[in-house]
Amino acid sequence: MNVCILMADQCSSTSVAATLEFFETANVLHHYAVRKSARDRLDSPALFKVETASMDGQSVACTGGLRLTPDTAVTGVHSPQLIVVPGFMFNILGVLPTLAGMIEWLQQQHRQGCYIASMCTGAFVTAQAGLLDGRCATTHWVFSEQFAQRFPQVKLQTERTVTDDGQMMCSGGSTSGSDLLLYLIRKFASPQLAAECAKKLLVDVSARSQTPYSCTTFKKNHTDADILKIQIWLENRIGNSIHMEQVADEFGLSMRNFIRRFKEATQQTPIQYLQNLRIEKAKHLLESSQQAFDQITLQVGYEDENSFRRLFKQRVGLSPTAYRKRFENVRH
Repeated sequence: MNVCILMADQCSSTSVAATLEFFETANVLHHYAVRKSARDRLDSPALFKVETASMDGQSVACTGGLRLTPDTAVTGVHSPQLIVVPGFMFNILGVLPTLAGMIEWLQQQHRQGCYIASMCTGAFVTAQAGLLDGRCATTHWVFSEQFAQRFPQVKLQTERTVTDDGQMMCSGGSTSGSDLLLYLIRKFASPQLAAECAKKLLVDVSARSQTPYSCTTFKKNHTDADILKIQIWLENRIGNSIHMEQVADEFGLSMRNFIRRFKEATQQTPIQYLQNLRIEKAKHLLESSQQAFDQITLQVGYEDENSFRRLFKQRVGLSPTAYRKRFENVRH
């Protein structure tokens, strides 16, 4: 299979290097398997013929300053069957307007039947090309709101680490690129080879989600001063028993007007906002302290530990115990 890894200024060097190394691993393991089964020195053709390309064939300055030199310009790419679009870390919104040439080339290759796999925020590039309209896709959870606003025709599934919808595939945040690469090996080679690659590269192949890694966004860059005061008021009283009717009375608002304005300003209902505040506080305490979960439950304003435990698992995707095991001490 002919694979082209695209490169551009400010792309993630990790995306490029990981793709090269995963496909090289697949080729090497496939070669050894063929030699073993043939019991001689039979050479086997590479499963994946990989080349890197930038628009003009010139080197690119990746995120962090590392310069990478491609094999060729896109005009020199030979009949690609799979194109890998790298992630752009946290630069994607600034870089996207400069990628018009890449976007046009992707559209051309897509019309010719080429598969396209986008890593992390590379999904913004394929979405800008219109190639994800009406399709399922994922991207880094940090950019999910901006993605949804820019590309409402895309069926965004931020909780997924990998999506596959016809010719278009995507992965979520940076390290889930390994999930996508193993998926490509599984899809275009074999499940057995993908499993062997995972073992050799020490990649966890268990089902994963971006949900445990995500943080709720508490929007405050709005113009409703009363709602901003309420947001701050809720944050300062997170451990108290809070009833929204009392909050509305405290700030001189009718309940109906309070809910409407709060949702317009924050994109969450007051109840959802308070629940998310409490869950984020609980996540922080699980990461940074050894408090028992019943103590944390009280500290974030809940009395029923079992009820909050169920809510936590539903929203985060992990039980409190599993969350602590995965993330404790990450702040230290």
